[in-house]
Parts: sequence; C-alpha cells; structure tokens
Amino acid sequence: MLPSMVRRWLNRPKKSDPRLLAKFFYIDEDVSGIVHELQCIDVRKDPQNYLVLLSQLHSSQERMLAILEQILEHCVPTKRRQRDYHLKFPDDVVNNAMTTHLLFAAELLVGGTYVEVEEADGVLLRPLAQKLLLSLERLRRVLREQSLEDPGIYPESTHMPMLQYDNLCAEFELRYMSLVVSVKSPEEIYEQQEVVVLFCETVSRALQRGYLTQEMIDDCEPELMISIPRLAIISGLLLFPDGPLNLAKPPEVMCELFNPFYGLLKKIRELLGVLTENELSYLERALCSSSEDPYKGLSSYAPVSTDPASPDCNDPSGNPSASQQDFQRTSCTDFSYNNVGAFESAVCGKCIQSTAPGTQGVVTVDSEIPRHQNVKLENGTRTGEILRNVHVRCSIRGTKVGDVRTRYRSDSDMLHRLFVCIAGVADQLQTNFASDLRVILKMVFEAVSSRQQVEARKSPGHASHLPDCSVCKREQEVGEAANVCVEPSEWMPDSASTQCMSCCASFTLLRRRHHCRSCGKIFCSRCSGYTTSLPHAQNPQAVRVCSHCYHVHCSPRNQQTKENPVAS
Repeated sequence: MLPSMVRRWLNRPKKSDPRLLAKFFYIDEDVSGIVHELQCIDVRKDPQNYLVLLSQLHSSQERMLAILEQILEHCVPTKRRQRDYHLKFPDDVVNNAMTTHLLFAAELLVGGTYVEVEEADGVLLRPLAQKLLLSLERLRRVLREQSLEDPGIYPESTHMPMLQYDNLCAEFELRYMSLVVSVKSPEEIYEQQEVVVLFCETVSRALQRGYLTQEMIDDCEPELMISIPRLAIISGLLLFPDGPLNLAKPPEVMCELFNPFYGLLKKIRELLGVLTENELSYLERALCSSSEDPYKGLSSYAPVSTDPASPDCNDPSGNPSASQQDFQRTSCTDFSYNNVGAFESAVCGKCIQSTAPGTQGVVTVDSEIPRHQNVKLENGTRTGEILRNVHVRCSIRGTKVGDVRTRYRSDSDMLHRLFVCIAGVADQLQTNFASDLRVILKMVFEAVSSRQQVEARKSPGHASHLPDCSVCKREQEVGEAANVCVEPSEWMPDSASTQCMSCCASFTLLRRRHHCRSCGKIFCSRCSGYTTSLPHAQNPQAVRVCSHCYHVHCSPRNQQTKENPVAS
C-alpha cells in the first residue's frame, strides 16, 4: 500500500501538462472524489448539499467523457464503431451531452429506476447497462495507470479497453435512444438523402452561374438558408424532374417535405415552362437577393425576346379564347400548409399531330401511350434545352405557352407571382420542417465546402505522429517506406525553452534540461528517461531519447514494419 502511494505521489503528472492523459488523470480524480462525498452524505439531513454535489458530478462526468472521446479519436480513429445510426435520430437529441445522458440512464437502469423507458424494456436493457458501466470503470483504471507510467504514449494494452467501451457505448446508445425517441425509417432516410443530392446539385449550378460564391458556402452565410431551398425548387422542377419534386407521382407517394405543396408546385412548373433564359436567370437572382426589395426589381423588369424555339410565346394566333380560366394568384398571406388539391398530373408521351379540319396546329396525346413517360434529360443539358423541353411538355398537355402569359397584365407581374409562390413554398419548409431542413443543409455544407475538402485530402497518418516532431515531418515528406532519415536532427539551444516540451514543467536547479538525440527537442528527465541506439545513426551506442521517439521511431517493432515494404 505504501509503495503504491509513494509511486502515485512521485509519478503523478503536472497540472500544467497539456497532454490528454494528464488532463484525464485530474478530471478522473475529481469524479472519484465527488462520488465518495455523495456516498458519505446523508440526503435527509443535507438535501441541498446533495443536489450541489450531484450537479458537480454531472459537470465533471461530462468533461471526463469529452476527454475520453478525444483520446479515442486520437488512438483508434479507424477502429471505432460507426455512428451512422445517428441519422435516424432527431437533430435536437444528437449533441455532445448525449453520452453523459446515456451514462446517467445506464446508472438508473442498473439501480432499478426506469424513468424514460417502460419497465419491461428497462429489464431487457439492464444487463447491457451493467456491461457498459463495468467497461467504463476498467477503461478509467487502465488510463489512470498509464497516466502514472507515461502520459505521452498509448500502448497496445490500452487499445482493447477503449474498443470494448466504444462498442458497448454505441450498442447501448442505439437500443436506448430507439426506445426514447422516434426513429426514422430507411425510406425516410433515403428521401432525405435524395433532397441532399438535389440541394448539392443546386448549389453547384448556382456557383457556376454566379448566384452564390464559394466564400459564402465556406462561411455558412445565413442568407443561404433561404436561397438554397428556393433555387432547389426550380432545379427540382426543371433540371431534375425525376427527383424529390417528381410531380408524376401522386401526392401521397412524393417526398414528405414537398407533398403538402403538390398543387402549388404544379402551377409553379407551368409558369417556369414559359420563361425564357433571361427571365429564368432574373428570377433566380431575385430569389437569391436579400439586400434589395425583390418586388421592386421584378416590377421594373423589361420584357425580352423569347426563345425562337418557342414560336407560341409571342404568336398572336396563339392567344387563348375569352373562356380561358384565370390562373389562381397566390400570395404569401394566402399560402397555406394544407394547399393540396386534386390536379391533373403532367402527361409526357408520344405526340400525334391532328389532321382533322379545324384542328390544325393542335397537339394531342395518344391515349395508348403510357401517361408517365418522362422526357429524359442528361446532367449536362443547358438551360435553353431544358426550357425547350418544358415547352414541348406544355404543348403535349394541350396548353400553349402564350396562353399562360396572357393571364397576367405583364411579364413582370407574372415573374412577381412566380417569385411569391416559390418563396412561399421555401419559407414554409423552414417553418414546418425546420429540423429536417437543418440536417439537410448541414450535409450540403459539409459536401460542398472547400475547407472540408482540403481537410479530407490531408490524411491523418499514424495516430502517434506529432505535428511538431522533426522526425515525423521528415517521414511524411519522404514517406515511411523510404526510410532515409540518416542525418540526426539539429539540437535546439537551451535558451529556446524554459519548460519541458512534453509536460510543460518549468526547469529549475533540480529539474534539468535534457536533449532528445532523435528529435533534438528539450525535455525533463522524466519525459526523456529512455535510452536506446538510434536505428540510422552510425554510432550503435545507447543514447537518451524522449518517450515519443522511443515508442514511435526507435521501437524494434515499428522499425520492422517500416523495413518490410522495402524488403519486399
């Protein structure tokens, strides 16, 4: 008992040590001390102090689990259990404090208290909760011993308890949260991924056309929360008609986000089909604009010449008769979440020109052709070709392009009504599906951000490599398989540091400076207490090295793994 206490007192890390194991040592001591006080206190005599200690325990456990998460990411990042099931959970429950909540829930289950789950389900989860708590205690004990031995390394003996704890934590998290919150089905997740793809394609197109900038994407500008859903409605109706905005499907089969707006989306698609390229570009820029009044810009819009491929746009003979029904004008105030009606679906089939007298120029649809035969568009199709295909679809339905335009007083009025409809649908998505849209936009930003792509290109390499180690830098430059580190590293002068470059302990008359013969940095005697011969030095005599160089660069097992690719 006495030698153990002396060893613990002599080898305990400094509080100023920035390494993870040193931080874990002290936060683990705090947790153990608070638990001991809670076991000794009488709740009936001092309930107020008990509540204070319970709050301190919750805060200390949260910090301890956060450090454990960092240690797991540092040591075994590629061996950890996947957390893809987080997509099934609501966005508001997936946060950093979820592990602390799960630990508290496991303690309640072990104690026989069932707060958030039914008693029958709690009884089934109780053995798993016991395994999780035992695994956590074992991991804490192993990391405490390692922090007293050498807080700068993580030997293989510490990896197995880490992986066991990570697997049990993931299994308990999935089973417990599936009982507490509503979990998404695979079909709902697939629909969400389809919307993510649509939004990503929309952002890519907006970047190419200059509506958005890469800086706005990287900085996650708030106005993108409004612009991207608006532009996605246009892209989904014109460029990707087989995606989440496929109006050929019945409303009950469509994507859950857009099926309440089925009727309004059909009208929006009909209006988009009569726009020219300039009008479409002007509308999209207005939908992205947040600094000026869009109505003022759309009202001052000057009509432009229509697409020559669409002769019905300005053809006087194509005007509708007086019995033509007016298009229902929808504003933001009239917009309703339940705006779902029975509208006829778009029919794209084989067109047969009628030759009967009095029907010249009228396009009809062969009833024997399948009604849901869509016009297939390639990914690289230009906007003009898309619009011409939409004109073809309008003619297939028996509706001329000029008929739609004459329902409005002017082109600017038509553009304004279209702006109001698209903005109304996008704004209702923000209101009624805020959680889903937040998850979707988060995935979009992660996919299209240039910063994320740069970080993904940087391979993490070995978990034990340090960014400020000269030997690690040279191995990354020339490659580990090359194994050409022959020249020793330059020594840092004694005046370059007044504290140990590993544990940050200040040098005194009793704590002297020592140089690592491998990396050349300055350490205290404890952090450079290893002696070995350098693998590439001409002198085979054993010299002093730091703990990092000893376990990573001078270990015989690591040297064998480096030489095997060369030998082969």
